Amino acid sequence: MTAKEKKKKTSLLSKLFLAANAMVLTGLAMGYLAAYIPPDKYWIFAFAGIAFPYLALINVVFIFIWMVSGKKYFFISLAALLICWTRLTGFIQFNNTDEKGKTEKSIKVVSYNVRIFDRYNWQSKRISKTAEDILKLTGTLEPDILCLQEYHAGRKGTADMEDSIVKYTGLKYRHIEFARYQGKTKAFGIATYSRWPVISSNIILFERNPVNFCIYNDIVYQSDTIRVFNIHLESIQLSREDYLFVSELTNQAEDQDIFSENSRKILRKFKQAFISRASEARQVADQIKESPYPVIVCGDFNDTPSSYTYHKMSRGLSDAFKESGSGFGQTYAGRFPSFRIDYILHDPALTSSGFKRIRVPLSDHYPVSTYITLPEKMRPE
Repeated sequence: MTAKEKKKKTSLLSKLFLAANAMVLTGLAMGYLAAYIPPDKYWIFAFAGIAFPYLALINVVFIFIWMVSGKKYFFISLAALLICWTRLTGFIQFNNTDEKGKTEKSIKVVSYNVRIFDRYNWQSKRISKTAEDILKLTGTLEPDILCLQEYHAGRKGTADMEDSIVKYTGLKYRHIEFARYQGKTKAFGIATYSRWPVISSNIILFERNPVNFCIYNDIVYQSDTIRVFNIHLESIQLSREDYLFVSELTNQAEDQDIFSENSRKILRKFKQAFISRASEARQVADQIKESPYPVIVCGDFNDTPSSYTYHKMSRGLSDAFKESGSGFGQTYAGRFPSFRIDYILHDPALTSSGFKRIRVPLSDHYPVSTYITLPEKMRPE
């Protein structure tokens, strides 16, 4: 190969890399903007928001490629990474985890989606070992405030989960609500347990969603009052068939009709979930703003740190993971790629420390915990 041919080949390769990098930067920009653009107006940005951390990682690869090849495009890719860095801190943190979290004045808060305590594996007269382990874990974590999503009340003759959690944790004050569509079965709900008196309890129902909702409680700690929100926003609601399709994607691609039909069905579910969560997040965020007390917000948002949902919910609040978490913050333990979708947020007047994600394979979510410290002088009522 002549020098001229080598130069031509190198030039072509450089143009291909440049085109690929341009596509990645376009997607990265859309993913960055996803936090500000409501999915019910322009839903395509929400998909870019899911891909955001992966696009950022690919962009890092291009930074090294341009740096090694001595191309000026290095500065463009680097600038894009720096602009996106604040958003990326929602996915990864480098805080010193050796810092002391617990103090005499701190409150330990735990949030956990318990996946109805592994209900479908219970026997006629006995709950499953996984359910027993979840109950034991709630005690081992020693929470002062425990927020549970996908809560199940138990079954007559098998176990009363409400009393069992009180037994393991010692948290005798609680507020439990169940999804409207369940009627009196008490099979799918949200529960907040507290070491201190609950003086007020309320529920936020979502108009178009009978499954998910939010509860909030005013809790008296010493002489101060805090409001705790416990939230479960709409999931994508993928079926067993959907998971099977994704796991066998290579084989499905051979049949274009089946591949196209299943792909469209899954994309529609994502789109609908994005739109529903946007509406639900705005509804809860309005209630958070109206709180006369400092707030702690816990729950399963079913959305990532680059999403409109997270941006809306966390606006004006501090994120416990950003304050004192370390490493990658994934909390979803299911079959899809893991993201951080479970959060503990709090009023900036409060401080948090010792954030932890507890990697136990008992649910399709990992529990998260942090220590919250109230200031010497709380804001006036």
